[in-house]
Amino acid sequence: MSKTENLINSNRANFKMWDRQLSAHLLLQYEPAAIEAEDDRERIFYQTNEMLAEIANTFISHGKFKDQFDTSKCSTFPFGQYLLLRSEKMDIPIHWGVEYNDFYLESYLYQAENIRFMTDDFWQSLLTLKGLGEFNLIGGGGLNSAQRPYFENKTSTIFQIIRTFMINQAERMRAGDYGTQWEYPSLVIKWPMDNDWESLLINAGMAFKLLYSLNYQLWKISDLADKKQKRRL
Repeated sequence: MSKTENLINSNRANFKMWDRQLSAHLLLQYEPAAIEAEDDRERIFYQTNEMLAEIANTFISHGKFKDQFDTSKCSTFPFGQYLLLRSEKMDIPIHWGVEYNDFYLESYLYQAENIRFMTDDFWQSLLTLKGLGEFNLIGGGGLNSAQRPYFENKTSTIFQIIRTFMINQAERMRAGDYGTQWEYPSLVIKWPMDNDWESLLINAGMAFKLLYSLNYQLWKISDLADKKQKRRL
């Protein structure tokens, strides 16, 4: 049995329960007047969180990470709710949640100042990630009117990330302040709530692993530098 088949078969018994939990979440989201009792609203929140946690556990168990994840933090926002999947090794969170009619994963590119050290494998992972769902790059700093004619691009994620890095590095170089941090870009990938649990488990699980890998490659540069510095002391 392949890893994909094992992933699906080990979770198939949960699909009907996830259907019910997702339906309750959407009812509360779009018809809140239909659920008047505060106890029922709270129960639906925890049911949705339970569904997100169970799916996240499949990401973690099948990803075979050499890391532990804290999944105890969750929250709501006006259009949904999310679970924080925090890596203990890197101490960074990845958001896993529901927003409107989509499931989504979101992660900043932490320590993106290390992008200049990345190999082609890093960029290939980013391109693979883009093919797994509806992908968006958010933040990282915009362009001013003087920069726009030279740097504007709305179609290439790789170009936008490198552009932001180069512009920020140039500004830091002119200021003579390498220690100044810049706004980290955020990677968001979404999947519609069409109850295709098989595809969600496969694509979201792979996306989580890639988001983790991208951040791990950036983090490892700083981690090795810190260890080298400590050996000198």
